[in-house]
Amino acid sequence: MPLPARRRIMLVELPPAGGLFQFAVQLGEGFARRGQSVRVVTGPSPELASREQGCTVEAILPTWHPTAGADAPELWRKARRVVRAGQHHAAWVRLLLEIRRSRPDVVLWSAWRFPVDGWGVVAARRLAPRATLGIVAHEPRPLVEQPGQDGLYNDSGPTYQALRAAYATVDVVYVLGESARRVVLETWPVTGPVRVIPHGDEDVFRTDTPTSAASTAPHLVFFGTVTGYKGLEDVLEVWPRVREQVPDATFTIAGSVSADVDADALRRRVAGLPGVELRDGYVAVEDVPGILERARAVVLPYRRASQSGVAHLAHTFARPAVATAVGDIPAVVQDGRTGLVVPPADADRLADGIVTLLRDPGLAARLGDAGRAGLAGGASWDDVAATLLDGLPDPR
Repeated sequence: MPLPARRRIMLVELPPAGGLFQFAVQLGEGFARRGQSVRVVTGPSPELASREQGCTVEAILPTWHPTAGADAPELWRKARRVVRAGQHHAAWVRLLLEIRRSRPDVVLWSAWRFPVDGWGVVAARRLAPRATLGIVAHEPRPLVEQPGQDGLYNDSGPTYQALRAAYATVDVVYVLGESARRVVLETWPVTGPVRVIPHGDEDVFRTDTPTSAASTAPHLVFFGTVTGYKGLEDVLEVWPRVREQVPDATFTIAGSVSADVDADALRRRVAGLPGVELRDGYVAVEDVPGILERARAVVLPYRRASQSGVAHLAHTFARPAVATAVGDIPAVVQDGRTGLVVPPADADRLADGIVTLLRDPGLAARLGDAGRAGLAGGASWDDVAATLLDGLPDPR
């Protein structure tokens, strides 16, 4: 198959670490292997460098690592929000200057959360009228991320109106599943196509031959930022029931605690549960394999979500997942094939799913192996890049 025409692609990821940044780098590498010229534009000291010629990771934005200063006193954290808001605005100024200077053919974002993001996209259109602008909308609606805010989504007037303008401006929207596509079409005044792309594996973490889930002890892992909508509380609620049926079961919670979760209360809760440990803090790339390979299964008890890179991470390490039927997650964690799917906030079904996999290492291995094989059969980063490039609108 001939390679597509060479384009200068800019992938914008303001935080230089975390799942969306890792997605951007791996996508950029996939583009480079298909003959594209790619820049991943991000903040200082990025946790990954590109492994492919033709893709560079450039730390030119005055942002910060997502969990920097997580242990700071509460009073400082509140003051820091003002500082970071200024950094976020400054990052957009720097980005817009770079778009005007370099004139990329394509600019793709992965998340818009604040009014300035919407205003910035509109400004980018004015500065680069011939460029193709788009977003890989991992979460089609901005989530509430701070304590004291009601609801799951940030539907405040300024944010909503600014993001409406952004979605009306871009030429294409990419999403990670059909459910997310429906949400975009129902929520935003998109004028271009809304296209579904696969997620890709978690190649940056992968070992060549992951250990089998059958070789592990009955150990469960919750991985990623601990925030309210991810439903960790539901697992902690049923954990005593799991231990009754699997007395040697253990459970690791690995990830930073978000501002919308009471970290001290969570630590006290975990301390009172047998076999549970909390590894509070950002998990460095080099530490991820040790956490996943210890697991027999991974749990995704989300109450609401569009998609989750953690499901793909589990499958990258040939681990099955117990996941809730929210958003497009059931398209990845396929019930009875690559994991077990249960209704959200259903304590009985969640406990049964966890117990089933922790009790049966052979079943865990079969489901985990099927998940890993599925990534190789249509969800590699080359597949993601090819699908996205095929869906780009014609140049202006």
